[in-house]
Amino acid sequence: MSGDAIVIIEDNEDLREEIVDYLCRRGRSAIGCRTLAEAQDICRRQAPAVVVADIHLPDGDGVAFCRDMAEVYPDIKWVLMSGNADLVRQGNRARTSAFAVIDKPIPLRTLDRFVADATTRRPR
Repeated sequence: MSGDAIVIIEDNEDLREEIVDYLCRRGRSAIGCRTLAEAQDICRRQAPAVVVADIHLPDGDGVAFCRDMAEVYPDIKWVLMSGNADLVRQGNRARTSAFAVIDKPIPLRTLDRFVADATTRRPR
């Protein structure tokens, strides 16, 4: 996985595969994770450019995960997503310049533009 990779953390397999496939068709290196633990392992091995995380996951809170990981990996851009309006509001409260919060279903073109911007501006 290259340093410009995108990690998608989504427990819904169909949605995760749809997002990963979409990004790969656009020439991006994307990997899907079902859990925060899987994503944390990937970030430890090689920090990706972007992490897209569902807010509610089987093994924890995507907001807390991203906030904590952003302190360790300040160059990663973080996207939080949820179909639950209350969780989106929670994510918006955590928003910083490193974060974006997007309602699900996530507009794939919007995500692709965010990824393009994040990988273009990423320090080398």
